Amino acid sequence: MLANMIVKYYANDKSLSYSIYIDSINGSFYTYSIALVASVLGPIFINFLNSKKLLFKTLKTFTIIAAFFYLFIAGTIYAAIQSKATDKAVEPELNLDYTQLVLYIISIILVSYSYCILKLDDNLNKFKFINDPLFSDEDDKKVEETIVAGKEITQDPNGIEL
Repeated sequence: MLANMIVKYYANDKSLSYSIYIDSINGSFYTYSIALVASVLGPIFINFLNSKKLLFKTLKTFTIIAAFFYLFIAGTIYAAIQSKATDKAVEPELNLDYTQLVLYIISIILVSYSYCILKLDDNLNKFKFINDPLFSDEDDKKVEETIVAGKEITQDPNGIEL
């Protein structure tokens, strides 16, 4: 997309704003945003499948849900806008599609957030306070505590020897 704008600017002597406008009309920002967000789902799902101990489960689940929701909304908006009549001549007044711009910015934020979520696994000690507790580990600790406490008890509550 960026290369396309540069080519139009230098090769065709079009202004940068006109190049951005043409890419906006063509839906390039929608397409890029959808591809960007869709590409982040792969690493997160691979992390889910390959992890023996799933760290930061809630954050990763939230990221997947947000990405799917974003893809649904962006895809629907893109389809609706592209289904409009496109046989209009290019207007001399350049109007940017603000919905497209907003979705483009949201996609960059969502992908940056997703990248940071994936990098949390590399710094577990630093971010342990936001990690989800592993309930199986907590249950194992409680069972061990109960076993140790059970060995120390020699009488029941009525004073009868065990």
